[in-house]
Amino acid sequence: MFRQWGLKKQFATVFLVLITLPTMFFGVLIYYQTTKAFKQQAADHTIGRLETSEETLTSVIRNVENMTSFMIYDENFRTFFTSSKSEMTSEDYNQAEEGIKGYFTFQLTSFDYIDSIMLESGSGNELHFGNPVKADEEVLDRDAAQKGGGLTWSGSYQVDSDWEGEKQVISLSREINDLNHITKPIGRVRIRLDQEDLYRTVKGDTAGGQGYFFVMNDKGDVVLHPDQGMVGKPFPDQKLIDRIIASSNRSISYETKEGRYLVVKKQIDGMNWFSVAVVNQGEVVQELYNVRSLIVDMILLLLLLGSIAFSGFYFFNIRRIMELTEQTKQLENGDFNANVPVNTNDEIGKLGMRFNQMVKTIQTYINQEYKLKIKQKESELQAMQNQIDPHFLYNTLDMIRWTARLENAMKTGYLIEQLSQMFRMNLNNGKMWVKLDEEFTYIRHYLELQKSRMGSRLHYSIFYEAEIGEAYSIKQILQPLVENSIRHGFKNISYQGELRIRGYRQGNQIWIDVVDNGGGFPPHGERGSETSGFALNQLQERLSLAFGEDGKIVQIPSRIGTWMQIKLPLMKQKPEQKSRKEAGDWNEV
Repeated sequence: MFRQWGLKKQFATVFLVLITLPTMFFGVLIYYQTTKAFKQQAADHTIGRLETSEETLTSVIRNVENMTSFMIYDENFRTFFTSSKSEMTSEDYNQAEEGIKGYFTFQLTSFDYIDSIMLESGSGNELHFGNPVKADEEVLDRDAAQKGGGLTWSGSYQVDSDWEGEKQVISLSREINDLNHITKPIGRVRIRLDQEDLYRTVKGDTAGGQGYFFVMNDKGDVVLHPDQGMVGKPFPDQKLIDRIIASSNRSISYETKEGRYLVVKKQIDGMNWFSVAVVNQGEVVQELYNVRSLIVDMILLLLLLGSIAFSGFYFFNIRRIMELTEQTKQLENGDFNANVPVNTNDEIGKLGMRFNQMVKTIQTYINQEYKLKIKQKESELQAMQNQIDPHFLYNTLDMIRWTARLENAMKTGYLIEQLSQMFRMNLNNGKMWVKLDEEFTYIRHYLELQKSRMGSRLHYSIFYEAEIGEAYSIKQILQPLVENSIRHGFKNISYQGELRIRGYRQGNQIWIDVVDNGGGFPPHGERGSETSGFALNQLQERLSLAFGEDGKIVQIPSRIGTWMQIKLPLMKQKPEQKSRKEAGDWNEV
């Protein structure tokens, strides 16, 4: 029924069914989907930025812990911790103290969040670096002593600074044990971190996004928080704290009177701290309303412009298209005299001119080229019929080989057998891909024939890893290189020619080396003749067509002779065995 309608009615129907209605339907669908998609995207983006803070905090913690581990093994620290009071005036002790000062000066200037450092030796001597502070830290000393060299992280607590007055710090306390007696303490270290500077370091660029990031311990006490008034105190929302500690899920949906929140939490490895990211989902959605309004306006504008464009297209171009359609029908019916009148130079006029040119081209192909190609194909078919049947060639070679053996010409029979095997592998039923086992067998037959001709002037060896024998490659990749070595590399030498072929796996590639002790390549890169260079170029072209950039020939610098290396991707399947999805991936290992 639709085909019987006029072009005007068809265009109107198509515009309504395929443009107007789908645009309205998908417009409404997009309107609602964008809210969900943008909301999730914005939330994910914000959470990702906040999770970066957790990674930074973990990095800071590990850096401070590594500082204390360094003290166990460093000679300067060990000298300080083990020196008695009578040895504190010795030159070794003074040198150790200078080294410690230099180390901590570097740490304090490199990391703003390090507030102060205290060292105490077994003899009671103390060293202080950074901000001079006073605080009751006996509980931290006892905790460190109970752990016997383990790491003791505190929560946020208040100290009195000579420089800044009261401030909040977080500290790592640790007893340093003797390197030779790991249970014997020789001193103590305490590294204090400025809570405010640490939070600025940890939060990074998250301040510009929705939500906030804070750290608490497993008792609900705040360790780091953007609101300094909450640091060192229990988090006010006990319900949220209980869910953070008890829930095994990474993300928690949490709702209060103020709104709905997405909470992401993670316990810091090896510590009783939790990093927490909180995002108000309502604030995220609020910022998307303008985007949704813009999408609605865009859809309405597209409908309006589409209607105007359709009307103009119909009134100014529809008749000319109908005329072109009529001429096309004549061509379909076999009338090659079809011709479209061309009165303009616009796109429809150019289409008419190309239509007329196409008709003339078809006539030319029918009258001349098509007939000529039929004759050419007939000639090629006749030539193929005149070729020797490969099976006839194999059978004839086998007959000659057995005749030679019956006549006790064992050497001749052996050489004919090698040649027969080469022909079989060379033709390979017209297949292009072979296993490397077959390729190495083929080149061995070839070298045996060459050795029978050259005698003691040629010595060769072939080695390859068993793993690569089952891999696939295009056939006859080694013969051009081996033939180059024999024909040109050994051409003018007075000593025995040696040829070594070795294949091995290198990552997801196969490397095959062809090394000879011949005359080597001249500086211009050819091997004694243009034929040699042509053979190498042809081999490189075959490798490129088969493997792309993964297939190549490389010349390795060599003091004697020539070292050529073939690089192939490791393929355990033929390309035709691979699915379309895997067609671009050679590394089937």
